[in-house]
Amino acid sequence: MDPIQRHVFRKWSGGPGSPADRPPAVVTVGNFDGVHLGHQALIRRVVGDAHALDAAGALITFSPHPQSVLRAHQVPILTSLRLRLRLFEELGLDQACVVAFTREFAQIEPERFVRDFLMRPFQLRKLIVGYDFAFGRNREGTAEFLMQTAHEHGFGFEVFPAVTLGDGTVSSTRIRGYLQAGEFGHAARLLGRRYSILEPVVEGRRQGRLLGFPTLNQAPEEILPIPFGVYAVQARVAEATFGGVSNYGLRPTLAGATPPVFETYLFDFSGDLYGELVEVFPLKWLREEHRFASLDALKAQIARDCDAARAFLATVK
Repeated sequence: MDPIQRHVFRKWSGGPGSPADRPPAVVTVGNFDGVHLGHQALIRRVVGDAHALDAAGALITFSPHPQSVLRAHQVPILTSLRLRLRLFEELGLDQACVVAFTREFAQIEPERFVRDFLMRPFQLRKLIVGYDFAFGRNREGTAEFLMQTAHEHGFGFEVFPAVTLGDGTVSSTRIRGYLQAGEFGHAARLLGRRYSILEPVVEGRRQGRLLGFPTLNQAPEEILPIPFGVYAVQARVAEATFGGVSNYGLRPTLAGATPPVFETYLFDFSGDLYGELVEVFPLKWLREEHRFASLDALKAQIARDCDAARAFLATVK
């Protein structure tokens, strides 16, 4: 079984005799959780250098998150693989390769990684990695190793520097901290866009409909980097944007939910969205999730949540 899942966004049109299945390429490697301003700058360098060298711009990433495998607990994910791939395409890459990350893969020798994941799929023209990149067994695949390997095999190599904003480096860890604190504006500055959840709508228990607040349910595969609770949100449905209120958590009043679900009541919307991709943008944390003594008490609180969300969204440009 091929450990690389290839996503080709656009066909690279090389010169005569250039094999489409093994194009000359400028490549970067990393997890790119967040696809934040630092990642975006690196990817734009890849795309620019690829154009200059008449090559494809390609990226190799991993799924699931390496730390979720190595630490045996889920790391909150800033950007799902589905959303990462969409952002990679929008940034102008020709191809993204997703490598299944396992404990066995974590022990790969750096030489084998270069051979099997860089040189075999591509005619490698240049490799660009982030300033903090290392890979393989005991993180032996350092910048020094890659520099020597590039010299031996005749491809270019560059370490892309950190991008700073305000008083620190743009990093996924910093963005997670902002999201955990409900600082969505600060997180958006480092992401270069609003934080969002992009997932298909799945069928739920239809309990919200019985309460008079029908919700669209989404079931993220990863733990989200936001606290359980209720949020004022905007949602993009096809080409339209709707305000709403979302709950992320375990639904303790309604028999619970494991794993956590993300459910949203959209204002001024009616329709069936099962199976559709919907992007939801949490903009303000309203309150904690907790158990109510009765469904009537829950219904009354949801009405208050909707009023609070509408009031906040009226101030959002």
